[in-house]
Amino acid sequence: MPSPRQLALEIQINEKASLDNFYVSKNNFKTINILKSLINQEDMGAQIFIDDYGSNGKTYLLQAICNDFANKSQSSIYIPLQKFIKLETSLLSGVEGLDLICIDDLHLVCNHTEWELALFNLINECYEKNCFLILSGNINQLEVIPDLTSRVKKMEILTLKQIHEDELLDASQVISKNLNIEISKKNLTYLINHSKRDIKTIYKILSKIEKRSLERKKSIGLNLIKEVIQSS
Repeated sequence: MPSPRQLALEIQINEKASLDNFYVSKNNFKTINILKSLINQEDMGAQIFIDDYGSNGKTYLLQAICNDFANKSQSSIYIPLQKFIKLETSLLSGVEGLDLICIDDLHLVCNHTEWELALFNLINECYEKNCFLILSGNINQLEVIPDLTSRVKKMEILTLKQIHEDELLDASQVISKNLNIEISKKNLTYLINHSKRDIKTIYKILSKIEKRSLERKKSIGLNLIKEVIQSS
């Protein structure tokens, strides 16, 4: 059975992700400030649920927090339930001994009885051992699991809200900078207007653009942007 450290090595996360380069919209200013405060205070034992109603960047946010912890030589693990739910719950053995656990998409445990119980127990173990625990997901979808929902509602619940339409260009420019790619304001505006207008979709498209630009060793023009949008 892999140790938590070995397990963490098997999970690929965005190594560039950091709270310092997370685009903070007007709606999310309070949430991000609370998270930064908790991390800077190293409030071990804190338990947080990030309620995300859509594609608002929760995965990037959890990975950013894990990276920031690692940069301070503290142990952490990012657990995407979309991947873990297909595996044995025994893979969680020992993770409560880490400084930080981030679990993404908690609502995916619905109708997976073994995982429901394993995660309920993990929450209690983290509380006993003062492990910093951050969960994300849609709290409304958890209502079918009363015991787990009751436990989650005892945590500090933060909400990650949708980025306003008028902030999408600024957010896209921040993403482009983080990806180290140069795209003109005019071409970014075209990208936003011709794709699904949420930050998750825009991030995926910009990531694909970065990859193809590097593969072809070409600058990023409108033709490449159109190509990636059409294939997405």
